[in-house]
Amino acid sequence: MFRCSSSSLLCGNNVTFTMVYNTQPGENVYIVGSHPQLGEWDPLKAKRMTWNIGNIWDVNIGFATESCFVQYKYFVFNEHNKQYRWENIENRQAIINSDDYFEDKWEVKRAFVVEQAKDTDSTPNSLNSNSSSTSFLMDTRIPTMLE
Repeated sequence: MFRCSSSSLLCGNNVTFTMVYNTQPGENVYIVGSHPQLGEWDPLKAKRMTWNIGNIWDVNIGFATESCFVQYKYFVFNEHNKQYRWENIENRQAIINSDDYFEDKWEVKRAFVVEQAKDTDSTPNSLNSNSSSTSFLMDTRIPTMLE
């Protein structure tokens, strides 16, 4: 299968995010999140993904060499009517610590478990989980963009 990717300052950890999503003409899929490389939740700084055969959208993003915890979400932007369509799920979460490949599905959140994660850019909210020793972080800035 022929695949091409857009890139963003490939350095350190090169992470590929993919999303299978069937768009209409004039629609593009974007990724935005808590990290500066993901636009810090600003849709105007989001990374536009590249369409590939099979309705596979992808983007390769370079992160610094140190590990980092990120939250992110996908949205579709319609160039014709200037409307945003956000995923209707909680923020996705990942720890970036090597060259990774994240294969996501629209509005299907992958399981994420970590003993302890730190995000210095936002105030964490505690979420319930199946394990009492597991803690999660939720960026509270994104819900206003979902409406």
